Amino acid sequence: MNAAKSQFPTVAAAALLLLWAAFVAYVWGTAAQCPEKVATHFGASGAPNGWMTRAGHVQFTILFGTGVPVFVLGIFAFMGRGEGRGLNIPHKDYWLSPERRQETFAFIHKQGFFFAALFILFLAGVHRSILLANLRTPVALPTAEPFWLGGGFVILMLVWVAVFVGHFYRQRA
Repeated sequence: MNAAKSQFPTVAAAALLLLWAAFVAYVWGTAAQCPEKVATHFGASGAPNGWMTRAGHVQFTILFGTGVPVFVLGIFAFMGRGEGRGLNIPHKDYWLSPERRQETFAFIHKQGFFFAALFILFLAGVHRSILLANLRTPVALPTAEPFWLGGGFVILMLVWVAVFVGHFYRQRA
């Protein structure tokens, strides 16, 4: 494994930590723009149907934005501990052969960092949507907002899946 690949976990962890810190700063820094009673859930029409206190919303968003990425990283790190048991990838025998095993699990771990980052960005978008909805009079989520946010997230997830699965369809001679 070359030096750039061996440094990846450190660089990725630092980048993810910076992204998470920016997320926390964004949520914390915009919290004062929210009313004391924040509409946090909306029906199909965009009308609010669920509320939290401002402090509750900020705490939940930051804890969820921390807990889920940590959980994701834990799952991806755990995959390497089981020596491939339960791992369902194309050409599994090829990729888990002794000469490729370390490279395979390094790739899987790397993809975990990307997945965690994608989720943090999605949650930042959710917070932005909630913030914008609560700044409107009357409070309402713009009907296109969930489609753009959810659609963007789904597209990026599909790209992530294509990269992840596509990697394992390639076999070197």
